[in-house]
Amino acid sequence: MDKLTTKAHISTYFPDLKINEIKKIGEGTGNEVYEVNRNLIFRFPKRQENQKQLEREISLQKILKKYSSLPIPEFIFLPYDHSFVGYKKLLGTPMLYRRNEFKEWDSFSQQLGHFLSRLHAVPTEELNELDLLTEKRSFEDWQKHGQTFFEKTKFLIPKRYLSQIETFFSSEPPKSVGNLVLCHNDLGIEHILVVESKVIGIIDWGGTALADPACDFARIYRDVGEKVLDIILAEYTVAQATKGELRERAIFYGKCLLFEDLFYGLEQEEYMQKALVALEWMF
Repeated sequence: MDKLTTKAHISTYFPDLKINEIKKIGEGTGNEVYEVNRNLIFRFPKRQENQKQLEREISLQKILKKYSSLPIPEFIFLPYDHSFVGYKKLLGTPMLYRRNEFKEWDSFSQQLGHFLSRLHAVPTEELNELDLLTEKRSFEDWQKHGQTFFEKTKFLIPKRYLSQIETFFSSEPPKSVGNLVLCHNDLGIEHILVVESKVIGIIDWGGTALADPACDFARIYRDVGEKVLDIILAEYTVAQATKGELRERAIFYGKCLLFEDLFYGLEQEEYMQKALVALEWMF
């Protein structure tokens, strides 16, 4: 939708909201995003599957407000048909755009370790009424998923990495299996908001699922490396089999996820640069 159509659409549902300024600030594979009056964000799902993701986010609001140690978007403009959502703009910049200058990794890691400890400890009985996705992929399915995107992006990858990547996709996967917990399930640095040395918000909860907790550590490993992963794990207090096994699975998933990120980088340069740098610590 263009700006005028979007403005009219919002006003149809919320006529008391005076829109003085509106601009499109983003469009991904699933949503178009507009900023209104400089302090509100309106997000419009593009397809039916993205609409379902929004419905899932809506159902999670109460749980996330209760357990999240970091700010999340709170939906204050919600039309009766749930066709879009509006919320106050959270402060901060996605870490994706700060990664090359960011230095305060200890503070960052402590905050995320605490955040994930609370999120992954949400009691199962509080989730029973929610229509949550369940991540059921086997380790072999993860490898096949990653290899599919590897083949699509192979031409972008420096030759010195190819042999180790191919070895990874033919290697034995981890042996341990994680208990399913509530996971953000897309916790890349594009969804972590920072100001100076502090994390001040977590956004984009549409992929939330019952999943192996290693899935939330995997994208952090993919995006910023082993050192930060290890500091976050040191702060993590949820009882799992062992942190060593959790770490092993996080690294495995992170490697599988890298090539999808690289493929998305064909349209978004920041993602490509992030993925190419990650090859250095992965392979």
